[in-house]
Amino acid sequence: MTARWVAAWSLGRVEIQPWQSAPPRMAEAGLSPADTTVEVWIVTPQGEVKGGAAAINEALRSVAWARPFTSLYQIPVLRQLEDLVYRWVARNRYRFPGVTPACEEVG
Repeated sequence: MTARWVAAWSLGRVEIQPWQSAPPRMAEAGLSPADTTVEVWIVTPQGEVKGGAAAINEALRSVAWARPFTSLYQIPVLRQLEDLVYRWVARNRYRFPGVTPACEEVG
Protein backbone atom coordinates (compact mmCIF):
# COMPACT_ATOMS: atom_id res chain seq x y z
CA MET A 1 0.00 0.00 0.00
CA THR A 2 1.32 3.41 -0.84
CA ALA A 3 0.58 6.73 0.79
CA ARG A 4 -0.84 8.03 -2.49
CA TRP A 5 -3.24 5.10 -2.66
CA VAL A 6 -4.55 5.76 0.86
CA ALA A 7 -4.87 9.48 0.18
CA ALA A 8 -6.89 8.83 -2.97
CA TRP A 9 -9.16 6.13 -1.58
CA SER A 10 -9.83 7.86 1.75
CA LEU A 11 -11.27 10.84 -0.16
CA GLY A 12 -9.25 13.28 1.92
CA ARG A 13 -10.10 11.78 5.32
CA VAL A 14 -6.46 10.78 5.87
CA GLU A 15 -3.75 13.43 5.62
CA ILE A 16 -0.51 11.99 4.31
CA GLN A 17 2.83 13.61 5.15
CA PRO A 18 6.26 12.24 4.23
CA TRP A 19 8.60 11.53 7.15
CA GLN A 20 11.06 14.14 5.91
CA SER A 21 8.65 16.96 6.71
CA ALA A 22 8.07 15.74 10.31
CA PRO A 23 4.73 17.52 10.49
CA PRO A 24 4.08 19.63 13.58
CA ARG A 25 1.14 17.38 14.49
CA MET A 26 3.54 14.46 14.91
CA ALA A 27 5.79 16.54 17.17
CA GLU A 28 2.71 17.50 19.18
CA ALA A 29 1.98 13.78 19.53
CA GLY A 30 5.44 13.23 21.04
CA LEU A 31 7.07 11.70 17.96
CA SER A 32 10.55 12.72 16.91
CA PRO A 33 11.79 12.87 13.32
CA ALA A 34 13.76 9.68 14.10
CA ASP A 35 10.51 7.91 15.09
CA THR A 36 8.98 8.78 11.74
CA THR A 37 11.83 7.19 9.77
CA VAL A 38 11.25 3.76 11.30
CA GLU A 39 7.55 3.23 10.68
CA VAL A 40 4.37 4.90 9.57
CA TRP A 41 2.37 6.74 12.23
CA ILE A 42 -1.15 8.04 12.51
CA VAL A 43 -2.72 10.47 14.92
CA THR A 44 -6.45 9.81 15.13
CA PRO A 45 -9.00 12.60 15.44
CA GLN A 46 -9.26 11.56 19.12
CA GLY A 47 -5.51 12.14 19.56
CA GLU A 48 -4.49 8.45 19.74
CA VAL A 49 -1.03 7.75 18.32
CA LYS A 50 -0.59 4.45 16.50
CA GLY A 51 2.39 3.11 14.58
CA GLY A 52 3.16 0.31 12.14
CA ALA A 53 0.45 -2.14 11.19
CA ALA A 54 -1.93 -0.55 13.72
CA ALA A 55 -1.52 2.78 11.88
CA ILE A 56 -2.16 1.12 8.51
CA ASN A 57 -5.33 -0.49 9.84
CA GLU A 58 -6.48 2.83 11.30
CA ALA A 59 -5.91 4.57 7.95
CA LEU A 60 -7.78 1.81 6.12
CA ARG A 61 -10.82 2.46 8.33
CA SER A 62 -11.25 5.59 6.18
CA VAL A 63 -11.55 3.49 3.02
CA ALA A 64 -15.13 2.22 2.86
CA TRP A 65 -14.51 -1.10 1.11
CA ALA A 66 -11.41 -1.90 3.24
CA ARG A 67 -13.04 -1.14 6.61
CA PRO A 68 -14.35 -4.70 7.21
CA PHE A 69 -10.84 -6.13 6.83
CA THR A 70 -9.46 -3.90 9.58
CA SER A 71 -11.37 -5.86 12.22
CA LEU A 72 -9.07 -8.82 11.51
CA TYR A 73 -6.29 -6.90 13.27
CA GLN A 74 -8.16 -7.48 16.55
CA ILE A 75 -7.50 -11.24 16.34
CA PRO A 76 -4.21 -11.84 18.23
CA VAL A 77 -2.64 -14.31 15.77
CA LEU A 78 -3.52 -12.12 12.78
CA ARG A 79 -2.28 -9.01 14.60
CA GLN A 80 1.10 -10.70 15.19
CA LEU A 81 1.25 -11.77 11.54
CA GLU A 82 0.36 -8.26 10.29
CA ASP A 83 2.95 -6.72 12.61
CA LEU A 84 5.61 -9.15 11.32
CA VAL A 85 4.75 -8.49 7.67
CA TYR A 86 4.68 -4.73 8.30
CA ARG A 87 8.16 -4.75 9.85
CA TRP A 88 9.53 -6.72 6.87
CA VAL A 89 7.94 -4.36 4.34
CA ALA A 90 9.15 -1.29 6.27
CA ARG A 91 12.73 -2.61 6.30
CA ASN A 92 12.59 -3.33 2.56
CA ARG A 93 10.39 -0.48 1.31
CA TYR A 94 13.12 0.99 -0.85
CA ARG A 95 13.23 -2.24 -2.92
CA PHE A 96 9.62 -2.12 -4.10
CA PRO A 97 8.41 -0.73 -7.44
CA GLY A 98 7.34 2.89 -7.38
CA VAL A 99 9.95 3.97 -4.85
CA THR A 100 9.93 7.70 -4.15
CA PRO A 101 12.42 9.75 -2.11
CA ALA A 102 10.07 9.25 0.88
CA CYS A 103 10.69 5.49 0.64
CA GLU A 104 14.45 5.59 0.46
CA GLU A 105 16.42 3.88 3.20
CA VAL A 106 17.54 6.18 5.98
CA GLY A 107 21.13 6.21 7.12
